[in-house]
Amino acid sequence: MIKVSVIIAAYNMEKYMDVCIESLLKQTLEEIELLIVDDGSKDGTLCILKEYEEKYPEKIRVFQKENGGLSSARNWALPHARGEYIGFVDSDDWVDEKMYQLMYETAKKEEADIVVCDIVEHFPDREVHHDYTNVHNKFEFAHSACNKIFRREFAEGITFPIGLWYEDLEYNTKQLMKTENVSVVHEGLYYYNCREGSIMHNNNAKKNKDLLTVMNHVEEFAKINGWEEKYKEELEYLYIDHILLTAINRLEELDSDEKKQVIDELRNAVNEKYPHFYKDMVFQRFPSKRRLVAFLNAKGLSHVSKAIFNLKSLVKKK
Repeated sequence: MIKVSVIIAAYNMEKYMDVCIESLLKQTLEEIELLIVDDGSKDGTLCILKEYEEKYPEKIRVFQKENGGLSSARNWALPHARGEYIGFVDSDDWVDEKMYQLMYETAKKEEADIVVCDIVEHFPDREVHHDYTNVHNKFEFAHSACNKIFRREFAEGITFPIGLWYEDLEYNTKQLMKTENVSVVHEGLYYYNCREGSIMHNNNAKKNKDLLTVMNHVEEFAKINGWEEKYKEELEYLYIDHILLTAINRLEELDSDEKKQVIDELRNAVNEKYPHFYKDMVFQRFPSKRRLVAFLNAKGLSHVSKAIFNLKSLVKKK
């Protein structure tokens, strides 16, 4: 019986595939399969994948398709998964050798639909451990699909949105809405390769507006399932956290002529939907520094919040 199916989407990743695949082949959980989708690569990625498939036919299945993006490639593989649980790994990242054993054992012991672990961000000069499993509510788990496993039968029926950034936010939030059976492994088992060419480190300001589309999809999903009232506060939390904080702060770091227009569109969307968010109980649960940043960003003063906290970080270093 296959316990975990790991889905990897690959596009022009010949420089990174060996490290990614080798980390998965070294898993202490033996009952694992790798479903790797070559998304129309133009370099030597497919040749590398075929070599691994030939060498490990019992572990690896390779699929080839025309380029359609990360979501398209993941969705392509989902119907082929045979594992009791499914997981996702980005092709330039890698995982701890114990990752899937620890997560699967936790899932079985606690009868979980979703299991989450911590993430380690790997930079050229340092590593940063993110304690993503120490949260106050389950929707704080929504950021990445790669530090999770999902019970396959539970997860069926939901796919990743095609052509959009923040696809993980949509997929994870919808899955989290469906269950309270979420467990955690308090260890940094997933290694995220922070490189300049990755999606969240490029200079495309306009693509951040995809976040509004994703949030609309999430709200519609809640409405269809009759969960609008149940998740009313959680949806407001997601708007504040992902739009006023994460997206706008990311945009402030860009060198782009379009960033001001995009920031204004994002903050106006939140202000229109939650005109008095700063008075709401949801907002009061944010730490004081994050409340200040969100308030300044909502008022069109993201450059001020950036300057304040850049200054604070410089003072700390002295």
